[in-house]
Amino acid sequence: MRGGEMAGLEDALARQLVTALFKSLLLREPDPPSLEAFCDLLRDGKMDVEGLVAAITGSVEFPSALPRLLPQDNDARTFFGDHSQHGEVSFLIRQMVNEASLGRFVVDVGARGVERSNSFDLLRVFGWRGLLVEANPSLIDGIRQGFAGLAMTLVNCAVSDYEGEARFFLGINADVSSLSRDVAEGWGSTTGEISVPVRRLPTILAEHGVPHAFDLLSLDIEGEDFKVMNDLIANSPFRPRWALIEAPPSDGRRVEDFPFVAAVAEAYQMVDRVGPNLVLRCR
Repeated sequence: MRGGEMAGLEDALARQLVTALFKSLLLREPDPPSLEAFCDLLRDGKMDVEGLVAAITGSVEFPSALPRLLPQDNDARTFFGDHSQHGEVSFLIRQMVNEASLGRFVVDVGARGVERSNSFDLLRVFGWRGLLVEANPSLIDGIRQGFAGLAMTLVNCAVSDYEGEARFFLGINADVSSLSRDVAEGWGSTTGEISVPVRRLPTILAEHGVPHAFDLLSLDIEGEDFKVMNDLIANSPFRPRWALIEAPPSDGRRVEDFPFVAAVAEAYQMVDRVGPNLVLRCR
């Protein structure tokens, strides 16, 4: 149906259409303001079905809903490029990874959402459990929706090497907000600031019963990464087997080449660098 054909669309039909598309594409009922706004456009002939679909799939919410529209049967073939007869290689890889793990547990600090996540596939494909931490309150609903049905706990706070309250600077996009104004502004003009609770990672892990030895720690917290890793290893018994830590560009190839304290250098070796992330392994 094009714009001219939509003119005069009955209210009941418009409501059914908007509701059906929200349920199909966003997996929820439409909120009242969105329902009324889209119905008005449809009734007045200012939007057709194609435009309605484009508006919904172009929304900031749709990327979070998309993973739930895809296969969620924990079949490793939805993740691996597997050429075996019946998915045997995917099965073996999943079994090998899980049997080599300490307890199939990931801690993702700076969780953001499904896109560019270091935890989502471990939770979805391998059946791991996780603790996700995100400082930006505007991202929390999207994380809950994107990770719905997975074995994870979500904590909304900033993480550093102290406890208290602090200003959180909202970056040019949600990915680059930071406790540091300089770090946030390094990506462009900030869009505002809010007050957020700040926690130490050892305290959060202890509160949620995370084992002292767990499989993976991912830190992507815009300027606080080294502080948090240093505090965790120097001042707590927690020792993740693997750690992914965002770091500025550098030619460093050893833990000692970065601003880690001696305790980190003693406990970890640098295996490689993947993009901006250092890959550390517990010795």
